[in-house]
Amino acid sequence: MYTQSHVPFEYIDSIENGQHIALFYDEPQYARFIEFRFIKNGLSAGQTCIYATQEDSGSIVLKMLSFGIPIKYFEKGQLKVYQIHHVLGNRDQMVKSCKEYIGNIMLGLSSPFRLVSRIMPDVSTEDGISVELELEHFVHENFEGFGGSLICPYEVTKIESSMRSKWLQNLRENHHTVIYAPKFGQGGVFTMVK
Repeated sequence: MYTQSHVPFEYIDSIENGQHIALFYDEPQYARFIEFRFIKNGLSAGQTCIYATQEDSGSIVLKMLSFGIPIKYFEKGQLKVYQIHHVLGNRDQMVKSCKEYIGNIMLGLSSPFRLVSRIMPDVSTEDGISVELELEHFVHENFEGFGGSLICPYEVTKIESSMRSKWLQNLRENHHTVIYAPKFGQGGVFTMVK
């Protein structure tokens, strides 16, 4: 069962360590604003932050600088941006590749930290979303020892369509909180109640 509270920005500004968050969005620019604010708040609190995406890492760095994240965080190594490449092969090969990405991203990361990432770049196919759900379940089941907060972004229209409502329900069940941010300035925050 979930309770609704906050608007997305109020929630982002109130996050303390140890949250596994799904971000469901329709407008990529709105999602990026939420993600960057999450990162900027973590940097201000002295946390190490990582942004992993399928987009070109150089263009993300430029967008972060334009957002007002100072270059000093990149220079000090407190903020890192990784590019995740398309994962090929059968389902088992995809899981293996994704776990390798996770290992590389987490290598040497000390707590507390903030991470924005969805490891499986393509969730428009049944195999893609199935692999992503397996990884989300694994992370959520083992989250107590994770040591940080994590936002997993999902552009809703890009999730495999034939069973989209089932996929979304499974994603909700494998996160502490869901931020639903359809359009700029709209949305809500839903937190799992135990």
